[in-house]
Amino acid sequence: MIAPLPLILLAAAAAQSDDILVPVIEEPWWQVAGNPDLGNYTTPHQQPVDFSVWQAADGTWQLWSCIRGTNCGGMTRLFHRWQGGNLKSPDWKPMGVAMESDPAFGETPGGLQAPHVVTWKGRYWMAYGDWVRICFADSDDGKTFRRHVGPSGKSGLFGEGNAWNSRDAMLLFSKGLWYCYYTAFPRGQGYDYCRTSTDLQSWSDSCVAAYGGWAGNGPFSCECPHVVEPEPGAYYLFRTQRYGQDAQTCVYRSANPLNFGIDDDGPFVCALPVAAPEIIRHQGEYYIASLMPDLKGIRIARLTWRRAQATGTPVFDFLDEETRKGWRRLVKGDLDPCFVSSTNPDLAPPMSHFVSTVIGTDGSIHYERTGTIESPPFLVKDRLYSLWVSGTANVQATYVALLNAESGEELARVTGYGGHLFKRMIVDTSRFQGKRAFLRVVDADTGGGYINFGGLFSLPGA
Repeated sequence: MIAPLPLILLAAAAAQSDDILVPVIEEPWWQVAGNPDLGNYTTPHQQPVDFSVWQAADGTWQLWSCIRGTNCGGMTRLFHRWQGGNLKSPDWKPMGVAMESDPAFGETPGGLQAPHVVTWKGRYWMAYGDWVRICFADSDDGKTFRRHVGPSGKSGLFGEGNAWNSRDAMLLFSKGLWYCYYTAFPRGQGYDYCRTSTDLQSWSDSCVAAYGGWAGNGPFSCECPHVVEPEPGAYYLFRTQRYGQDAQTCVYRSANPLNFGIDDDGPFVCALPVAAPEIIRHQGEYYIASLMPDLKGIRIARLTWRRAQATGTPVFDFLDEETRKGWRRLVKGDLDPCFVSSTNPDLAPPMSHFVSTVIGTDGSIHYERTGTIESPPFLVKDRLYSLWVSGTANVQATYVALLNAESGEELARVTGYGGHLFKRMIVDTSRFQGKRAFLRVVDADTGGGYINFGGLFSLPGA
């Protein structure tokens, strides 16, 4: 376990993008919810997971989270509620169990998943999953909700199939239409779906809004879809792949809210080190809420949107032999030589020379290699920099870190995503501007992990 890092933003941006908005997490985080006491339902392995945050009619802030691994029976999930007086205050008050599944309405025992609440026409509307279908409820005060029950007497309104776990619904209103995004995994493959409505009651047929790409197509590759529109006509989909210490949520941008890429990374913007994020807009400012890395609570931080160029200026010219020699200041393990040369399209490095802890100079593969290499110091001039990496997703053992050259303070750490193709990781370096910094490339994984580093690029204008 490593200590929490002062990580401002970890992101991987698509090279084909032009000058676009990039979400930047502004630390520090503050924790608003912990692992609650559920009385007889409490277990040592329960976890607060997918959630929603909103302001109730009396001005208090509400947070409902799905708690999994409880003793409630069935699929072990229920909703718990917290209340806070201020969005920016930590440690909201636990208010007890808010809702349990009700088989009388056709809901799967213990199957409640991922509430999401919006306001419309003076009422609060909640979308949630019952393990099989997407259900709805409404409220006058934003605290006590009534299920919507159809003519059949069931609360489930739609889904993608009884065995495919339709879940993680969220609602977005844009240009006179409601969009309901949710995920399911038909045939073991994760998809993000969308349906539209004018009244939150009658819904269109579903369409696939996102699937595949480098984020993967496994059953959990499209978790927790969340869509926002930070500027007119620019829709951003946040799509989670991993929870925990190595959390990852990919972000995609599209002018079409019904299509964020089907096996197409063209709309890809970034990958944030968070799980199950919800974007909150309050008094003209944005905030991001996400799961704690230890899955024992929920935290919030400010979120800003900054324009970043798709290309930048390399800080180190890896094509220059003398520059590469400067990176040999510190080498531990058996990485020497650590620079290799390749233009393999399966890697697509930004420069033909790059640091690799797995590839030999003759192209051979050596997963057993480990070691550390540091860059020469450089002056941090801009707010955003991009680092190109690929390799194993292990923030504790295979990573590139940015450190203050004077104090040794670590500002950010980026890891791979589980693939060979280089992806661009964006780091907010505002706290280091005007200071000297250096990079540390680390492979401490003796079990076959590796990291490739393709270079550091400044992104002026952000």
